[in-house]
Amino acid sequence: MISQQQQDLLKQYKERCFISCLLAEQSYDYFVFVKNLINIPLIITNSAMVVINSTITDQQLLKILNIILNSSTGLILSLISNFKIYENIQNFHQLQIKFNKLNHQIDSKLSIDPDNINAEYINSIVEDYDAIYESIEYNFPNKIKQRIKKQYDGKLALPSSLSVDIVSICNDNSRCCNRV
Repeated sequence: MISQQQQDLLKQYKERCFISCLLAEQSYDYFVFVKNLINIPLIITNSAMVVINSTITDQQLLKILNIILNSSTGLILSLISNFKIYENIQNFHQLQIKFNKLNHQIDSKLSIDPDNINAEYINSIVEDYDAIYESIEYNFPNKIKQRIKKQYDGKLALPSSLSVDIVSICNDNSRCCNRV
């Protein structure tokens, strides 16, 4: 049997998993939206290229328009690649699954088998939680972090990524620029 303090710690990790799952889910949704937003001009550009190639007979004009449309397509694909949109989507989707799975594992143990919770089980949960956070390749978008922190601060245990505010080290130039 575990102590009340150990049970509270396990419940805090359950809450942190829940919040982290929300962070991952909303980050995933955000990057899917961005991907879709960027893909719209790509679809329009490629559709315009098909129409232009089939209707314009002036070869010089056709050449110029194809250069413009092809460079637009290249620019859009470069933006997608540069901001690693597809990687972010995949990363946050995997994080959501992992945090949700860990949350359900804790919930099941607390609900179904609370008598067999021991210190080793709690340590394994903490290690699994830490391993998931260590595997995060990209940061959660700040606006999502701020929104979730505002919504759940003081209500649930927050993960460390939300529990620390970004503090400006240099509030005024005299502290940052002390010249000797």
